Amino acid sequence: MKEEKIVVSHLREKAWNENKGHCKFKWKYMVDSTQMISHGLSCGVLVLPPGEKLPLHHHSPQEVYIIRQGEGVLLSSSNSKKLYKDSFVYIPKNVAHGLKNTGKEDLEILWIFPTDCWEEVEYVFQK
Repeated sequence: MKEEKIVVSHLREKAWNENKGHCKFKWKYMVDSTQMISHGLSCGVLVLPPGEKLPLHHHSPQEVYIIRQGEGVLLSSSNSKKLYKDSFVYIPKNVAHGLKNTGKEDLEILWIFPTDCWEEVEYVFQK
């Protein structure tokens, strides 16, 4: 087994992944066991263009969002909360949530999961 070590990731050096379906957004993996030797945490950056929405969904791991840029709304089944640069959001496991960019620039979010990699997270979208 290889030994884990400190890894420094630079956002500008990572490749974008894109969802071109009904919701258009892109993301980068920053800490992910599919990209490096790591375990127990994964994180990445999601960019949601103006007017776009990530529909209500839930997943078994808890999650943290840190808003890096833009403004939007955190959607939930009970109420919505305004988001803007430097907002921090804690999402408990299996709680429905979504995002909508309500601003004029990209909404950029850093996500953090207590998983080895993003692929371990099963998204269940509400109908």
